[in-house]
Amino acid sequence: MEARQTYLLNQLSNNDVTFYIPPYQRNYEWDRQQCEVFINDVLKTASKNLKGIRTEHFFGTIVYVMNDAIFGQPSKLVLTDGQQRITTTMLFLLAIRDVIEDKKIKEFIDKKYLKNENVDDDGEYKIKLKQVETDWEAYKNIVLGFTITDENKESAVYKNYNYFLTELKKLKDSATDYNVEDLISSGLDKFSIVSIQLEPQKNEWENPQEVFESMNSLGKPLSLADLVRNYLLLDKSSQEQEKLYNDYWLHMEKKLPDELSNFIRDYMQFVASKNYKKASVSNFKELYAEFKILFKEKPVEDLLKELRIFSDYYSYIVLGKDSGDLSINKQLEDMRTIGISIAHSFMMGIIHQWKVGKINSKETGEILDVLLNFFIRRRILKLTQGENKTIPKFIKEINDLVQADDKRKHMFKMLSKNEYALRFPNNKEVISGLLNMNFYKFSNAKYLLSIIEEKITKARPDKKSTTLQLEHIMPRRITKAWQTELGEDYLQIHMELLDNIGNITLIRHNQELGNKEFSEKKELYKTNSGLQITKENIINRTKWNRNSINHRAKWISDYLVNEVLSIPDSMKNNNNYIQKRAKLSFSELDLIGQQINYISDKNIVATVISDNEVEFEGEIWKLSPLTREIETRKGRANESGSYRGSQFWEYDELTLAEFVE
Repeated sequence: MEARQTYLLNQLSNNDVTFYIPPYQRNYEWDRQQCEVFINDVLKTASKNLKGIRTEHFFGTIVYVMNDAIFGQPSKLVLTDGQQRITTTMLFLLAIRDVIEDKKIKEFIDKKYLKNENVDDDGEYKIKLKQVETDWEAYKNIVLGFTITDENKESAVYKNYNYFLTELKKLKDSATDYNVEDLISSGLDKFSIVSIQLEPQKNEWENPQEVFESMNSLGKPLSLADLVRNYLLLDKSSQEQEKLYNDYWLHMEKKLPDELSNFIRDYMQFVASKNYKKASVSNFKELYAEFKILFKEKPVEDLLKELRIFSDYYSYIVLGKDSGDLSINKQLEDMRTIGISIAHSFMMGIIHQWKVGKINSKETGEILDVLLNFFIRRRILKLTQGENKTIPKFIKEINDLVQADDKRKHMFKMLSKNEYALRFPNNKEVISGLLNMNFYKFSNAKYLLSIIEEKITKARPDKKSTTLQLEHIMPRRITKAWQTELGEDYLQIHMELLDNIGNITLIRHNQELGNKEFSEKKELYKTNSGLQITKENIINRTKWNRNSINHRAKWISDYLVNEVLSIPDSMKNNNNYIQKRAKLSFSELDLIGQQINYISDKNIVATVISDNEVEFEGEIWKLSPLTREIETRKGRANESGSYRGSQFWEYDELTLAEFVE
């Protein structure tokens, strides 16, 4: 390893090298905020130096591997750390080149920093910084002055270049004591760096992967996808990296541009049939460590092949890409509407079985229909407890589901044989929930009324239509006419039933109907709304009062559970769950080997070592006796000395008691 202090522009001006960003690196991701910091650092440094106050700015560390040179060509410096800073610097130099008018200075910047004069070519091979594939087109077009496409304009490369261009034009037009080009000679030229050259072929301990992972990022933290890409590609040769990246990873980046980390986490859940924490900045490294453990025995190309295949499935589920079946596309859109991301892993498994021919389109639709029914009923009741832990475990049952003669029946059975927290709500429970909820504020109110409309008329209203809106039949503001309409207890009726499902309908209208009288609204419902849901049990009423609202609420609720969200007769009025376990079973909860925390003192940690035992301070305990010991130490033991240990410990921010309820 060779480390030396130098200056940024000295490194960039070397015509004997070309900087190369390898495929395992992430795309260019610096945003406006980071570019503002960069340009302010340049301006402050330049301003001080121009005033005679000698100053420098430390710009961090640049780490690279020097590839073997080919005779007659510049050496290739493969960047391991510093991609974001080098690219931002190049974009800033490009903006300076394009804002100044002096042709000699333009040419000097081009030859000195942006293009490699040792390459006999006028095109892309002359460019000194080779970007990753997804950024390359935009960067190349800017450097060479080619036409900027609409797709280029969506890239961070172009957006940041354009930001610098705008700021430099403002600076050029303002009354300053220096020229734009002074930002190079007195600003960027004073940016110092530490340049580290790795030599892994000479010294095996200079592993670029380990260096890559351990470097402190000065920009955005590496995402789960960044870390995984690095892990899979970094120890390969340049040729292998290019092949694997172009054959597999690039396809995933294009399919899932903003969802790649989420996809990797959900694919991990699919493979392991267990829950992992949702991908976020706070746990990318933790998930990455789990990824390496999960796939340590899997050949890299085999894994990338599978990831590419499943990324297509994920694009159907999350982004609405065409699955090849209109009916399934529609069901997946409904899933996105109600929001059931916790089931993405299971859904990928079902779609995989369909795509490999184990089940047909009709059977796939039946399975998704039951799953959708299950989640709609639970969302009506605001039930989410237990889903994140239990839903991924359903993946283990996919093979049995595929083998079943009646997929729909088996799916209902599978979803109704869980504990109370993950129950399949019966009709009575859902109807009660609908009648007593604030339906107007329910996030899926339009959706529920739309699927009722579809069941009645075979046509669903377009949810994207700007004219589709929820309408209070009894209005928010009561006029004297409405006081008469409602009767002497109008204030009580209004307070109780304004947002009740019976008083809410769905209309297509350019303006709200406001507080028009009921007789006027009925006529508009008949002629303008075009929706049957707005006519049923409304226009046949002579008055709109408590009885009318309650009557319509009961009709909508009964129709929804019996016609739209129908379930087998055996489930309609039964408790569709199993009784909770009599005792805690760590193995069934997949907690063996995990650490659990004491709720009242997060510093107290125990490690689960068997089905019903934990290790604490080098000793083996059952959970309840350990709880009694800790409470005794804290001087607050109860008189009986009896404790239900699961209520005092937690895992992943859930009490263990919640796992078994």
